[in-house]
Amino acid sequence: MAWIEGTATKTVIVDAPLEEIATFFATPAQIKECMGDLERFEVVDETTYRWILKAMGAKGISFQGDYTVRYWREGDVVRWESLPGGTMKTTGQVRLRELGPGRTEVTYDETLASDLPIPRLGAKVFRPIVAREIVRGVDSFLDGVRTYLNAGKHRSGES
Repeated sequence: MAWIEGTATKTVIVDAPLEEIATFFATPAQIKECMGDLERFEVVDETTYRWILKAMGAKGISFQGDYTVRYWREGDVVRWESLPGGTMKTTGQVRLRELGPGRTEVTYDETLASDLPIPRLGAKVFRPIVAREIVRGVDSFLDGVRTYLNAGKHRSGES
């Protein structure tokens, strides 16, 4: 098994107040609505959540992401870090900047690592593929977050 890591950073503008976005990311029960590849979501406690992704395969390698993450807020920044165990690790943060009433700049920065069932020597081949998938996944996730928050579903209780 080899841990392969990648990092992605993206900034988007969301038509929602900073406080609502900070709450959304700090208590991510609603985040699951923005994840297309999620199989199961479990609340461990009020700051810790377990994410189990749908199994996927590429180039003859199959993988299912499973990680438990703790979230906390420091002012206009929400941070997270995975706990030991699982097949994935993550650390990251969302930095928020109010642009005006009901409009917020969201800078999302995340490092993900996956424990892939490949020999360590093969990791060199898969590293660029994993890096592309991480960037693609963050882009897709943030598009879903922006759509979800812009639509106000988090306020209305819709999912």
